[in-house]
Amino acid sequence: MRRFGEVRRGFLAGALALGLASLAATAVADAPPPSASLSPSLSPSPADGVIQAIGVSPSRLGANADQLTFLPTGAPGPVVLTVDRPADKQALDLGARPGDRIWLTVDDPLNPRHVVQITRLARPVPALQRTIALVAAFAVIAAFASLATAGRPWRFLVGNDNRMSNSQTQMALWFGVVAMVYGATLILRVWFLGWEFMGGIAMTANVLAMTGLSGLSFGAAKVVAVQKDADAAAAPGAATAPPDPAPRPRIADLVLNDYGAADLGDFQMILISSLATLIFAAASWEFLTMVDIVRATTLPDVDTALLGGFGVGQGAYLIKKAALPNGVG
Repeated sequence: MRRFGEVRRGFLAGALALGLASLAATAVADAPPPSASLSPSLSPSPADGVIQAIGVSPSRLGANADQLTFLPTGAPGPVVLTVDRPADKQALDLGARPGDRIWLTVDDPLNPRHVVQITRLARPVPALQRTIALVAAFAVIAAFASLATAGRPWRFLVGNDNRMSNSQTQMALWFGVVAMVYGATLILRVWFLGWEFMGGIAMTANVLAMTGLSGLSFGAAKVVAVQKDADAAAAPGAATAPPDPAPRPRIADLVLNDYGAADLGDFQMILISSLATLIFAAASWEFLTMVDIVRATTLPDVDTALLGGFGVGQGAYLIKKAALPNGVG
């Protein structure tokens, strides 16, 4: 029995040793190499560049995968990426082609292999085509304005007293530039993307607010002017009669009152309106350098500081116009 007990203990000890050795070998085999364990984990990274090719043979990646070849900005050569997400495939199917710009997120910034998400697709527009689109939009607006005024579209800027009107001029400036940018965007979308992309152009809340403020200022100024003229006609002795109409309209009318004196309220309103129009026009020129390959796009925005200054300028002008006598306000 003693011999049998010793044999059994020896057998158990050997089996335990073999089990521990097997576990140790498995742990060593499963452990990552030292270089991998010390290297930091890589996360998806944004990238942008120019599309070189789209598509792949189905035998390579299967029916559920597409391939995108693009040249990242600043890279020495193109990279080939696999596109897996259905939303990204749909974005490419809208009409992306070699030469288009693409903004996307890749799985590995050092050695990208897969597209995590496509954030933007756009087609570059040369300066000549942008200029043609803007000129064409302006020509359409000018043609309609000429038809409405019997060939004298400048009458939209002149008031009943034959002087340049601040409220009409600021509205014509702002509405004209917004309409031109909208028309040029529409022309370029059809020109570069096709008829199926006609329409789908929205405006931001700030641009809509500035357009509404411009129209409100125009309407309110006319109400104030009509009321002043009515008061002067009803009580000539108690109200200041309006001055005689000017012989011809002048640009100086925008900063002078009806008696030829400098008017601070008119000056600040037309200055702020002109600055807002120029800033939006400059942003729109940059916006038109690319035509986004999407069903719906949005015109460039204006910042809240510009919107606030525009509103303050319009409000100060209307208060001044309502408070001062006829011809002075």
